[in-house]
Amino acid sequence: MTDQYPQQPVQPYTQAPPAYPAPQQWPNPPVDTHGHPGQVAPPPPVKSSRTPLIVAGAAFITVLVLGVGGWAVYDRFIKEDPGIAACKAMAADKNIDGSPKTSGEDDKLTEAEYREARKIFEDSRYEKIREHGTALMDIAWQVDQMPDGENGGALALLGPMGTHVSGLQTACADEGYIVKLDG
Repeated sequence: MTDQYPQQPVQPYTQAPPAYPAPQQWPNPPVDTHGHPGQVAPPPPVKSSRTPLIVAGAAFITVLVLGVGGWAVYDRFIKEDPGIAACKAMAADKNIDGSPKTSGEDDKLTEAEYREARKIFEDSRYEKIREHGTALMDIAWQVDQMPDGENGGALALLGPMGTHVSGLQTACADEGYIVKLDG
């Protein structure tokens, strides 16, 4: 039997394959972190140029905190409170600055002496010592500034003076110092 359809001869494929660009050749092919060639490794981390500034800032803050903390500890716990020192001195029958009393101390206070004596109580951390000590120094200054012979003005200050003398004695006694004040 013959085919009804004539067969055509098959021609070989003569057409050239399409031209693709040649693969890029690397002199040293990139390697990933697992050692596989052809995959790009991540770039190394970039060091911040602010690192020295951050370290210096942290060091400064540390020194500042330690300095302030050290001063607070010294001022609060190591250095003696001036009000307590005055209570100790008065309990030992000395002047509030710790100097020995001399007989016949009728000299008038100078303004500098008044300010110095007031500051001793003013700088105390103890509220009652500060309150009564400064008020007592103010009254003593007022009485001391009155002209000689005007005792009537001093009589008006006897009530407040008695209040603050007993208040200061109580405040010192609360801290363990028994003070006898002859107002």
